[in-house]
Amino acid sequence: MPKKTIIILMGLLFALAYLPAQEKKDEAAVTALVGGTLIDGTGAAPLPNATILIEGERIKETGPAGKVKIPKNARRIDVSKKWVLPGFIDLHTHFTYGPLAEQDSLFPDCLATLRALCFMDMYLRSGVTTTRDVGGRVEPLNALASASAQGFVDTIRTFGCGDLITVTGGHGSGLRSSKEFDGPWEWRKAVRLAFRDGFRHIKLSPTYTMEEVRAAADEARILGMRTTVHGGGLSDTTPTSMTRLAVQAGIQCIEHVNEMEDDVLDLMAEKGVHLVPTLSVYREQYRRNEIPPSLIEERGWTLAMHETLFKKAKARGITLGIGTDVIFHYSGMYPKVYFEEMQYFVDLGMSRMEAIVCATRSGAIVLGVEKLLGTVESGKLADLQVITGDPLVSFDALGQPEIVIVGGRIHDHKKAS
Repeated sequence: MPKKTIIILMGLLFALAYLPAQEKKDEAAVTALVGGTLIDGTGAAPLPNATILIEGERIKETGPAGKVKIPKNARRIDVSKKWVLPGFIDLHTHFTYGPLAEQDSLFPDCLATLRALCFMDMYLRSGVTTTRDVGGRVEPLNALASASAQGFVDTIRTFGCGDLITVTGGHGSGLRSSKEFDGPWEWRKAVRLAFRDGFRHIKLSPTYTMEEVRAAADEARILGMRTTVHGGGLSDTTPTSMTRLAVQAGIQCIEHVNEMEDDVLDLMAEKGVHLVPTLSVYREQYRRNEIPPSLIEERGWTLAMHETLFKKAKARGITLGIGTDVIFHYSGMYPKVYFEEMQYFVDLGMSRMEAIVCATRSGAIVLGVEKLLGTVESGKLADLQVITGDPLVSFDALGQPEIVIVGGRIHDHKKAS
């Protein structure tokens, strides 16, 4: 028999041997979480003794025990006396930054990639299954996305913005993960470059003109990209001017709750602009006396200012998401800071259920992926966590899930320990 024929036959035999195993693997890729109390992220009342059926990477069905038919070949996981929630979403990270601001420009991309993966895995163990990196190095972010898609790493989801888009000398100038552009046509090109590099989210940073921010927002709409803007701070020219311009230009989200007049908040509510307050890192900056003196002495910044603006935004029904933004020498606050931010929302007047919705469904809305993520509902990606304490009584159990599921992939931390 010719050698070529033998090789073909061997290939066919291998394929035939593989197919039953693959079918068996697919058949077994059904998991049922049974007996737990489901908090689905929609704000609905908890469902006790629930069954969540997962098939492949998606949620197939949820409901009370006895009403969800569990296939005979399904893997059953008993979560009785436990609570099942959607995976949480952090909308403001910078995982590819160097460990210190003065070292960022010298920090190589290979280490930036590994550092980001370290934080992503930290979040995986904590029940945060999705992040948005709002200004990070292009090569590391693309490497992580590609490695995840090819199965080289098994960790959480990240929606990257790529390089921060700013003006010459603007906020973020000098960081490896920012690029400077001037004029509306350059800002339009900056958005196109981000799209070319594989990103579907962008972040813009002051100080820009109305023509610049409007050009970027328009180009993003054409390309179907999501937009967010750094709000206020040292890079603002007069109180809220940059935030006002961004909202008027059609930006979808504002990062940080800084210096906003009531009419700007009214306009945000009217136009459906989202807000990621990042309160906890501000509180820590005030505690360490690291808020720039000019903001305190000349513009009257206080922690109460941020808190009052948060309450005003909540009262107007503005969609609020959880974001951390602890960078450089603040990075040791991870992962605890995420859950401190949730508690901060409660301290400022939210119910625990409302804070959970901010961490789940609202996060997905800000990302523009509410049809895929954010709640435990049929057809959505199976991003879940199982915790041991009732989060409507206390958040103490958050950050210590026994099980985390990302796209149907089960990470049993209790078993691993």
